[in-house]
Amino acid sequence: MKLSDFYRNGKRYDNRPETFVKRIVDGGIFELDDDNGFLEIFEVTVYFKNGTEQKYTKDQLKLDKWANALLTDLDTLANSGGLRGKAQIELWGSMKDWDSKFTYDWVFKDLKKTDHFGGRGAGGKKVNMGEKYEQDLAKSFYAYADGDGPYPKHVEQILKAICKAKAGKCFKSAEHVGGKNSPRPIQQRGSGAFYISAGGADKKDIGATLTDITLTVGKPGRGGGNEKIYLSVKFGDTLSFFNIGVRGPKSDNAEGLRLFPKAKLESNEIPDEGKRYLDMFNIDHGKFLDVFSKYDKESKTPTVAEHRTSHQITGQAKSDLEDLCASGVGYGYWMVHYTGTDLHVYEVTKSYMKSASTLTSDTIGIDYGGAGGAGKRIDINFQTKEYDFKFNIRSKSGGETYPTHSNGDYFKR
Repeated sequence: MKLSDFYRNGKRYDNRPETFVKRIVDGGIFELDDDNGFLEIFEVTVYFKNGTEQKYTKDQLKLDKWANALLTDLDTLANSGGLRGKAQIELWGSMKDWDSKFTYDWVFKDLKKTDHFGGRGAGGKKVNMGEKYEQDLAKSFYAYADGDGPYPKHVEQILKAICKAKAGKCFKSAEHVGGKNSPRPIQQRGSGAFYISAGGADKKDIGATLTDITLTVGKPGRGGGNEKIYLSVKFGDTLSFFNIGVRGPKSDNAEGLRLFPKAKLESNEIPDEGKRYLDMFNIDHGKFLDVFSKYDKESKTPTVAEHRTSHQITGQAKSDLEDLCASGVGYGYWMVHYTGTDLHVYEVTKSYMKSASTLTSDTIGIDYGGAGGAGKRIDINFQTKEYDFKFNIRSKSGGETYPTHSNGDYFKR
């Protein structure tokens, strides 16, 4: 494990330093890298670049004073070049949890990055950090009375923001519903504009559809006036807007969008709905076909000439794109976005949706073949008043050349 696994841009990331200290205090077992076994840590010694050192015992770390001191020392190391030169973190502990006398010295890099710190869990399966944060936040809401759970401070920040907006109401209960929320496939209005549906419906009041955690707030006591608050919980710098298959259902009789069926593209044809989708971004139909039909995995040369372009979109195309963004953002919920270092909490209202879907410029960037021009993808970049958007049409399969998916990501400005 590396110290940089605990930090992003100089800030503690996803409570990982705190988790490290807590696991020591709780007697948690750390897995060692390269199948070297397991370690219960009794002492941590921090060595600084200037030759000084500070030792912490497990018993000391049970006190907030010493736990915070160790965290501060880890911060110092992380922000002064990491574990280089004389800077080091030495760990001393037991290699057998049934025999504390069987001890050994290790260093921080000897620890394996397990799922506790964003690594792979049992069986080598990588942890989905978005799902983990959502589950941990729900646990923290359930443990609200004890101020406990993995993220009690996040719960406090969220409730302060909501109760400030809902004057006279207080938190009453929470329900984790993330696994029950409805899918949001992209659909088309007849032969016209596209929209991100809410469980199949064409509507923008989507709180009940996308909620991950639903809170109940109301007047104190038995005063009633209870109200549901829908939380959309996101983790990481990049937020997913939509992710759709573009080839359509395998069965000819099944309903669904068939934007870019492989057989059509191989015949140098684009279906009408696919053309409408491309026209929304002002993508050149000929270049679109060439990116995939002329793709050469051995070549680093751009597949088409002038592969990085920008276009002006106006009229119906601009209206369609803004409406697609509005349907994706929607309204009627609170966004809880944890980047891993910072927590952003804000209400997504009708006016916010309008701002988030209004383009700041008529210019849209198109990268045929991606930024380098040689990929089996097309990237679309544009900005609204609240977000930077990046859409793409690409093949997600190593063995497939023609596009399989289109997805959109957005970044808070």
